[in-house]
Amino acid sequence: MPASFERPVITQQSLAALLRGLAGNPAAPPEVLARLATANIDRIELARRRDLPAQASAVLAGDEDANVRSELAANPNLPTEVQLRLAQDADARVRGRLAEGAEYFTTVGVHGRHFPGPLSHEVFALLARDPEPKVRRALAWNRHLPDDIRTRMLDDEDPRTAAIAAAEWNSAPTARIEELLSRATGGFGRQMLLLRFDGPLPAAAARAMLTDIDSSEDIANSDGLLRQIAETADLDAELTDRFLADPRLRAAVAANPTLTPEHVAALAHDPDNQVRAAIVARRGLNPALRESISVEYDDRSSGNIVDWLLTEDLSEPDQLAFARSRHQVLRKTLTMRTDLSDEAVEILAADESFAVRLFVCERQPNAPGWLLAQIAADWKSYSRWDMLAHKNFPADAATALARSDDPHDRVVAAAHPGLPAETIEGLLADDADYVRRRAATNPSIPADRLITLLEANESAVVSGAAANPTLPVATMHHMLGQAGL
Repeated sequence: MPASFERPVITQQSLAALLRGLAGNPAAPPEVLARLATANIDRIELARRRDLPAQASAVLAGDEDANVRSELAANPNLPTEVQLRLAQDADARVRGRLAEGAEYFTTVGVHGRHFPGPLSHEVFALLARDPEPKVRRALAWNRHLPDDIRTRMLDDEDPRTAAIAAAEWNSAPTARIEELLSRATGGFGRQMLLLRFDGPLPAAAARAMLTDIDSSEDIANSDGLLRQIAETADLDAELTDRFLADPRLRAAVAANPTLTPEHVAALAHDPDNQVRAAIVARRGLNPALRESISVEYDDRSSGNIVDWLLTEDLSEPDQLAFARSRHQVLRKTLTMRTDLSDEAVEILAADESFAVRLFVCERQPNAPGWLLAQIAADWKSYSRWDMLAHKNFPADAATALARSDDPHDRVVAAAHPGLPAETIEGLLADDADYVRRRAATNPSIPADRLITLLEANESAVVSGAAANPTLPVATMHHMLGQAGL
């Protein structure tokens, strides 16, 4: 019988480890996941799987463990009937996780942030009537909340729910801005609303808020709101003069899209570095003026992204111009785009800024292998795992990491498919159990060797082998049969 169809000898002692590993196997087909949903194991990781089939999610929605149901509720790929069931769960934590539509991250060789799609309208409506204010507050944060439901939530009996619903309105109609701002409670609520407001804040509304701030005794906590007003108000001469007279607000007003060209030109040479940086980041700024401005940037900061550059329609010459810009913030933002030409990526990969080179490795599917190896050798953050999974990561660099004295290097490299057989075997005997488990998931392990790992006496190796993506489906079903599933 070929090795790939051999049936491992499974003991009761190793069965739980096998099932746990199988629940995390990326190659497990829907019918295997559905059978695992009834297994007597920790089902939380199973509930988190983005490829969870409808049959399995229906089973987990009735799990007696509220923690499993809560993780399931945060899964962005649930059928409507499962969403409806979770929206009526007895545990408010479960309903809240479903309501918030929280962002999540995925690792596919290129690190990326994702947001779940909208719930069905029926589910949104049900959650908006939830008896628990904390569930309705979570729903008010949901970026997909339909306008008709958000409008009703502005009148929620819970003031905080109403404030969040107003502040999170992504494209609030200009005609309702004064009403929405009046409903928002405190400086934070108003500031959040201005962050989401689409278009310049009417000058009258800006003056009304400034009057409130001027008459408030809580001046210390108004700075954030003042900056938002200065950045979003439809500026006239009076408002411009007031904001520019305050050193705390000059950078905010420099970013305001309604600022006059004369003021833009003057602020381009402001002595404050933050003010000049705000001018550089303005959309539609004359390229010659932008390149004439000197700005210092924090090379280790992941912030300071120029949002409009992510969505701007750029020709290849435009891409190359931004890739060669003197401004690190523009080059760094450019690396986050998914449409860059090979030439633009090549320029950015050789950038003098560590942050730019790091972003190339984290975001670009055609990042060069030499750069991935260079960054991964010293970079210790979470995205290092993504780099090892990148299709261009060199096998020799992975082998060097796998032979490192540092177990944190070895565990990151242990599953790389380009490792030599002797290196994999060394990792399978590593002192650290987490290294041994990850090594057992290496897709380069021969089929007959994988069977022997499934029969090992150590749970870390057994669960790793069960999670190996090359495990034959017939073997998966044999394991489930042994478990009585």
